[in-house]
Amino acid sequence: MVEDWQSDWEDEDAGRSTFNILPGVSTQPCYWKREEILFFTGHGQFSSYLKRFNLASTANCPCGNTNGTPLHYATECILTTSFHMTKPAQQQELIWFRNVASS
Repeated sequence: MVEDWQSDWEDEDAGRSTFNILPGVSTQPCYWKREEILFFTGHGQFSSYLKRFNLASTANCPCGNTNGTPLHYATECILTTSFHMTKPAQQQELIWFRNVASS
């Protein structure tokens, strides 16, 4: 049963941002807070998410950046400076997300 679930998870088109962080299925719960779920999945009041569902006319951040993703808000947006984390190098993003998710 778990093998079938894993196979389905690997072959699915949806949920890739979560798959990149949690590539293996498990019967153990993942105790993420609501804010963490929104950040890791990219769901919520992010410009990129709102644009995806035509709830906003652009994916641009209100600061003027063309990238209104959770990572932008958490690491470089001038409107959220007090909440910033150090932005990982692009080649290290996946490892960074996995480390943040497991802490």
